[in-house]
Formats: sequence, structure tokens, C-alpha cells
Amino acid sequence: MIFKKNAYAKVNLFLDVGALREDGFHEIVSVMQTVSLCDAVTLCTDGATGGLAVESDGGAPSGRENLVYKAAEAFFSAAGIPPRGVRFTVEKKIPVAAGLAGGSADAAAALSLLNGRYDFPLGAEELLRVGANIGSDVPFCLTGGTCVARGRGEILAPVGTDLRLEYLIVNGGDEVSTREAYRALDGVGERPHGDSDAIVRALESGDAASVRASLFNSFDPVVTASHPLAAHAEDVIRSYGGTPLLCGSGPSVLGMFEDCESRIRARDRLASEGYKAFICETA
Repeated sequence: MIFKKNAYAKVNLFLDVGALREDGFHEIVSVMQTVSLCDAVTLCTDGATGGLAVESDGGAPSGRENLVYKAAEAFFSAAGIPPRGVRFTVEKKIPVAAGLAGGSADAAAALSLLNGRYDFPLGAEELLRVGANIGSDVPFCLTGGTCVARGRGEILAPVGTDLRLEYLIVNGGDEVSTREAYRALDGVGERPHGDSDAIVRALESGDAASVRASLFNSFDPVVTASHPLAAHAEDVIRSYGGTPLLCGSGPSVLGMFEDCESRIRARDRLASEGYKAFICETA
């Protein structure tokens, strides 16, 4: 039997990082949204001999190092089902280690596929708990849409919005260690904080201009200071009249524009310079 599911990338329209908690995580407030850029995750279960296998392209690891493998192991453990003849294939379009939650999205897709294949042994809340143990972004990737995320990202509140937004997302190919990004941020003294209520109001009221004006990411200044490709992408987006914002802990950058022509011109410019460049919309 073969099952397939899209695994949608995530952007943080707002990401305010708070204090380091006793458990080693940081308290965050974020507004997350799924976008149309996606991987494809395929599950094949033939019930034959063999256990669990995961193959991936696009620079992501295969086998045990892939979050899909870890998600599948966690699912079978929680459901009390032995994995027999279970094979996953991941077709990557989301850049790896790019701040777009590609690995988390793949893991969430794997959990959803397995839960459906085995007649839903895990309820929605239990599936979210399993996902949270795999990674902080997995619960959101299971939920999708637009949400306010709190805690370390696992406490979710949906945002009611019909606003369809389009973004330019670009990635220069370098990678950012999330651990190092948090360490750099912790080394900053006083740092600004954004207004999550303002961007939520803008989304709920369908005011795209106010969404653009309220974009915020605590990581933006510290990551762009040490990653010139991300800094250059932001400069190019500004030069075409757009508003740039780091995606997650980077190094991908999103841009919001007032008009489609400017967005396309910025994409073409950055693509000509070797960046991966995608025009995406709310998924």
C-alpha cells in the first residue's frame, strides 16, 4: 500500500525569543504560518519482511538521522505496533537547515500518514505530544494554518484569518546552527521585542499592509551579522521595495512586497546570484 502527503514549509511572521528556561529551552512567542513550498513524503507498507527504512534526497540524511525515521520510531512505540515492511521516501524541495521547518514538516507528515494507515491508534492530542518530543516545530506542522505558538513552540492557538499572503523566500545555501543562533542571542544585552497582538489583529482583520509592518524576528540582527548571504538577501529585498524578515533562526529570508512585479524582479535578481528563490503563498 502506498500513501503520499505534502509536507508544507513554515514561516515565522513573528518570533520573539524570551528568557532561557530551566529545561534548556527558550520561552518564545511566535506567529507561524504554513506556506505552499513543500516536500513530498511517501509511505509504502507491504507487510513483508524488514523493518523501517527512510530514503531522502535534496541534502537531507537517509536512515536513522532523518526526522522521519525518528517520528516513525516514536509512532510505533506509542501505538504499540511493530514496524514491518515500512518504507518512507522523502522528495525534498524545502532547503535543508534553512529555518523553514522542513525536517519537522516531513516528520509531521510521516506521523499523519502512519496514524491513518494503522486506523488512528493515536488521538489528536497524543499525536501532538509525540510530535513535541521529536521537535518543537512538529506540533505546528501537524496543525498547519496560522497559529500563535508559545512555550518552546508546542503551545498553539489558531489565528482566524482568511488573508491570503504571498511571499518571496530565498536561501543562499549556507546553514545556521539553531543552537549557535540562540547562544548568540543570549549574548546580546538589552534587545527589542515585537508586538504579537498587532500582527494577530492584522491577520484577523485581513490587513496585509499592517502584517507587513508588524513582521519581527529576534534572531534577525544577530544572524545577519554573521551570515552575509542572508544580509545580502535582505538588502536586495529592500532595494525592490520589499520588507525582509529572517525565517526562524535562518538563514532563509522571506520578503513581503506591495506588488507582484517587484517580488518577481527581486526573485530573478537573487536567483541570478545563485540563491534558491521561491514565490509562495499561504497554504
